[in-house]
Amino acid sequence: MVSKKSLLAALVIMMFCISAIPTATAYKGYQLSRGPVDDFTLTNQDNIQMNLSDFRGDVVVVAFIFTKCPDVCPIITQLLRSVEAELGEEYQEHISIISVTVDPGYDTPEQLKAYTEMHGANWPHLTGELEYMEGIWDSFGLVVQKNVLAAHLGEINGHQSADSTVVFVNESGVAIELMNTPTAWSTTKFAAQEAGWELNYSVHSEFGTMLTGIDGIDAPEDYSWYWKLMTFNIETESWDESTLGVDSVEYPDSANVAWLASTANASLLETPGDNTSSVSVVFPDNTSASQVITEYTGWQLTTSAFDGAGISFSAPESQWGHYMESIDGESPADDNNSWWWELHQWNETSTSWESSNVGMDSIVDPAYLAWAPNYTDDSTIPAPGVYTEDNGQVCNGHGWEMGSGANKHCMCNEGYEWPEDSMLSCVLADVEEEYYVGHSTTTLILDTQRRPAIAWTGDSWNVQEFIGDLESLVENEGLVEVESSGIPGFTAIASIAAISIAAIRIGRKQLDTEQ
Repeated sequence: MVSKKSLLAALVIMMFCISAIPTATAYKGYQLSRGPVDDFTLTNQDNIQMNLSDFRGDVVVVAFIFTKCPDVCPIITQLLRSVEAELGEEYQEHISIISVTVDPGYDTPEQLKAYTEMHGANWPHLTGELEYMEGIWDSFGLVVQKNVLAAHLGEINGHQSADSTVVFVNESGVAIELMNTPTAWSTTKFAAQEAGWELNYSVHSEFGTMLTGIDGIDAPEDYSWYWKLMTFNIETESWDESTLGVDSVEYPDSANVAWLASTANASLLETPGDNTSSVSVVFPDNTSASQVITEYTGWQLTTSAFDGAGISFSAPESQWGHYMESIDGESPADDNNSWWWELHQWNETSTSWESSNVGMDSIVDPAYLAWAPNYTDDSTIPAPGVYTEDNGQVCNGHGWEMGSGANKHCMCNEGYEWPEDSMLSCVLADVEEEYYVGHSTTTLILDTQRRPAIAWTGDSWNVQEFIGDLESLVENEGLVEVESSGIPGFTAIASIAAISIAAIRIGRKQLDTEQ
């Protein structure tokens, strides 16, 4: 019969042995089980050829980007910068990062150099000939759809004025494209500019812009009357009092607006003309004025874009026209005017941005404009043609639309993807090992044998969780010794040996006692 002491000793030994068995790692990203990708030779941003095998023995992060991408790619690049900065020192020497373009026709080494300098990314960014690149994408299981890349670039030719946009690049180099979406306040300012009306107003932190006076007629402080905002209802062909503030009335409701003294006769408001944009005014004495907006300049497009996006800006008027003083709280005056806001126009022939040699008031019928600090490299400003809209109805409520016309497509939320027959819908995604660049781009982590081990999709992943996957893979590859990770070290082995000897002695003593 086995004694209690012998049984206890055996259980202790079993506990040590079980704790020494390596356990499977649960990665936060998608865990993959695939063979090694093919080695390749590409050219980096310094025009130097590099092989994937140059990183033999390392865990390699592979990101797929293209430099004209104005949204997902810069975000992923900044996320990888954070990963690089926050990795533990003992892990850094075993991890390499590379970015591979999916638009080699445009992404020359020179373009990649400008991109890396703009984003402060010092790891290799690789490009090559299209036919050769296609073989690399296939090896990674990556589907590159050229129509999606085109959608990111927008309709460069054959644009319509309604699709005009403004690209805004801030001091940090972060770019965003803004639609031509005038608010009622935009329309009011445009009409006042043409009619020569002076506007008195204040900006309230909670309620936004509050109009107090038009053309020298100011509402009294006792509120015995006030300026009432009216919008024209196309369906009923009547004027309605707006339930929204002047900053919140958007196009098309903002196309024709009216300001009515609250004590005046609303029936004096005339029906606006078809396909026009106008502002009507009825003063307290029931006299009226109206202005149809006939001008469309760079100032109008700039105003519509920033007003519609809710981005504050200051563009005072001088004897030379409007000039940009500040955007989104960023002002050259805060830096002793060591830089200025520079206006750019899109050249449709060369498909590139060029610094404008005239002011915004002198640009008539603009298509695409960009505002950026004067030290910004023109080639790093994203190409126009991308906009988003999220009204809860598009993309089945699981994403937002990007591009326009034939190039419009959905940017689906994480966990959703396009169905096979449409890029304008988002359906629940099946977890597969093929990912669509431009839809939800993928960052892969390769083990030391060049096998894709983990995939992170999209651009909203958590840096710390990504780092956790990297460090776990480094440990599992045996590049960093972690005593507690499974295989027992010398101390654990010695302890097991000592307990085993003790158990043997206990067993012998028990046997002698029984005999």
